[in-house]
Amino acid sequence: MRRYITFVLFFLATVTRAQPIHLDMQVFAERRDAFMRQLPPNSIAIFPCKPTYQRNLDVVYEYRQESTFYYLSGFEEPEAVLLLNPSSPQHKFIMFVRKRDLQRETYDGPRAGIEGAMQTFGADTAYFFDDFRTHLYRYAKPDGTLYYTFGINPYLDDIIQKQVIERRAAGNWAISDPSAILAEMRLIKNDGDMRMGMRKAVEISALAHREAIKSVEPGMNECEIQAVFEYVYRRHGSPRNGYPCIVGSGPNSTILHYNANNRTMHAGDVLLMDCAAEYGYYSADITRTVPVSGKFSPQQREIYQLVLDAQNAAMRIVKPGLIKKTMDDVIDSVLGTGLVRLGFIKNKNDHRIFTLHGYSHWIGLEVHDVGNYTIDGKSRPLVAGMCFTIEPGVYVRSDVFEKMKGIGYSEQDIAQIRKRVEPYMHIGVRIEDDILVTENGYINMSASVPREIDQIEQLMSEKGIGNQR
Repeated sequence: MRRYITFVLFFLATVTRAQPIHLDMQVFAERRDAFMRQLPPNSIAIFPCKPTYQRNLDVVYEYRQESTFYYLSGFEEPEAVLLLNPSSPQHKFIMFVRKRDLQRETYDGPRAGIEGAMQTFGADTAYFFDDFRTHLYRYAKPDGTLYYTFGINPYLDDIIQKQVIERRAAGNWAISDPSAILAEMRLIKNDGDMRMGMRKAVEISALAHREAIKSVEPGMNECEIQAVFEYVYRRHGSPRNGYPCIVGSGPNSTILHYNANNRTMHAGDVLLMDCAAEYGYYSADITRTVPVSGKFSPQQREIYQLVLDAQNAAMRIVKPGLIKKTMDDVIDSVLGTGLVRLGFIKNKNDHRIFTLHGYSHWIGLEVHDVGNYTIDGKSRPLVAGMCFTIEPGVYVRSDVFEKMKGIGYSEQDIAQIRKRVEPYMHIGVRIEDDILVTENGYINMSASVPREIDQIEQLMSEKGIGNQR
């Protein structure tokens, strides 16, 4: 385990400025083959691209390809379809793409076209997107199954629905959603996932967190810290955020998905930063909480250390075979016991009025990535290759006393607890790291961002790019 952590820290220390993302087309081909091996005979699978969305007049929202579409192809252009045809000896991988258009390419950049779809992306054959409806009849097989996910692209949904109606009128023709198969594939990361984005997404995000922590000082606006994150992301090759930056100070630290990021920070506040980059379509997810003044107050230290103890307790038990829910149970126990000790609750099982959310989720091509958390109604065991967060939190909000009434606390109980809680009001602490399960244990991929109180305070004594004025 120590060897793995040393490697991660060394790699982080050597990250350079932005480099182009290298796409290994063999990785995409292996994914397609693995998927097609799971399909029954006489079936085809169709994967729709994400549509573009108009923002205003001639401006569209930033385009990001649908995650599974990208996972199987590496292709990022809109107006595209993937068709997988496992029973064909020659045309297993078929692409439908936009026509080349010199005028549009002058404005928007080059298009792959049919030649690029075959030569660069490895399609066995390719057609124009506008001809998808016509060619679909060639590949859909009588008495076969078509795998397709509705709800991604309304235009293609309409074509598929009409095809289903026509085919079912003529005979037995089934349609099935491939999402469950692909979710299980995407859940287990291999070397291809790591090389083409997962590792680098975490590395860039970790670098940004270190710079942001060094940059925090009273009088700054939350948006200035967001700017630090996004500068580091772009400088190191991340084209976009993994999700909107959450930079919440003072009372905003207790809002779980706060992203207005427009408050001036003051000495005495804590600052919660839940921010991460996307790279190669993979997203990290890291959270750190720091004192705006550079030193934790006694109350802030107590809450912070409680959350850190809970996270450490969960990390210590991560290994293949561990039932995932066991991590949640361990965190519940640590936080519940600690909140009773602080006098915030009477019974450790009442901790949810302060902890508010779950403690872990898969990460990958989406920040809350696909994959079942249970199998046959039971929490699933961890296996090597799973990537997930561990993110306990405690949030002292002004509405907590109303919640106490809802779980049976008397007015007298609440009055006594209020005296204990008030000095901690508006302290929100979340600590979140990105974990990779290995054959023998785990790697904390975001370990280069300090978590210990003294390490955070030491890092905050340095100057970051956000306060080099």
